[in-house]
Amino acid sequence: MRIIALPLTSSVRGPGHTEKPSPLVYYHFQTPPKAENRRRGWVDWATGKATSIWAQFGKAPEGSWKFKVFTYGERLVDRVDFEELALKGVDPSMGPKLSNPRSPTEEQKKTAFIPLVHPKFVGTSPLAHLETILSRRSPRHRKGFYTWMLLAPLTAPFMLIPVIPNLPFFFCVWRSWSHYRAYKASDYLQSLLQRGAIAPRSDPGLDDIYASHAPSDALHDATKSNAEDGKDKEQKVLLRRDAVPQILQLYGLPESAGSDIYRAVEQANARLREGIYK
Repeated sequence: MRIIALPLTSSVRGPGHTEKPSPLVYYHFQTPPKAENRRRGWVDWATGKATSIWAQFGKAPEGSWKFKVFTYGERLVDRVDFEELALKGVDPSMGPKLSNPRSPTEEQKKTAFIPLVHPKFVGTSPLAHLETILSRRSPRHRKGFYTWMLLAPLTAPFMLIPVIPNLPFFFCVWRSWSHYRAYKASDYLQSLLQRGAIAPRSDPGLDDIYASHAPSDALHDATKSNAEDGKDKEQKVLLRRDAVPQILQLYGLPESAGSDIYRAVEQANARLREGIYK
C-alpha cells in the first residue's frame, strides 16, 4: 500500500478560520490488486453487479432515460467531496494488518510500513495534515452513513411508479454505502497513524512535475510558507489538469485514478472561488 499526497492549492485557512493555514491536498491511496483466486463475498458481488449495471446505463442510446440517469448521476458524483471519494476507495482488507495493535512486533512494523509520498515543498507536516483530515472526516461520514440509511425507507412510495426503478432509494443506498466506506477507511487509517505505520517520504520526481506545471509564484509562496507561518496570502492553485497524466505515469496509476484527481482539481478551484475549504 502507498499513499500519494498531491497538494492542490497553496495554504488556506480551515472552516471558521481557527486552524493553522494548510493546503488543500488530495490523498490517493494505492492498494495492491486483489488476488484472482481471492474468494468473493456478497459485498464484492453486489459492488461488482452495481458497477456493471451503471456502466450499461452509460452505454445506453443518447436520449434514453438510462443515459439521462447516467449523465445526471455522474454530475452528482462530481459534487461529492474529493476527500470522500478518495477514502471510500480504500479497502482495509487489502492493507497491512497488525494482529496485536497495542504492542506490534518489529516484524509486524516492517510489514505494516506504508510510505506517504509527497513533494518536498509541502509546508505543513504531511502526517499532521493527514491526521487532521481524518479526524475531521470520520464523524462526518459516520453521521452521513446513518442519515442516508434512515432516509432510504422513506422512498418506498416511489416503488409504485411503473417501468422506472426506484431511483431515490438506490441513491440513498449509494450515499449511505459511500459514507460507510469512507468512515471505515478513515478509522483504519487513523489506527495506522497511531501505530506509526505511515512514514512520509519526499519524491523528487513529484517535485519536478509541480515545477513544470504549477505557476512559479504559487510554488514560491508554497515553499516560503515554512518560514512564514500563519501569514494571510492569496490562495492559488498548485496542481493543474495538464500535470495529471505525468503523475499517472510516474506511479503507474490507472485511468480511473486520473478521473478522481481531475475531480479534486476542479473542486479545489471551486472552493477557492467560493471561499469554502471544508
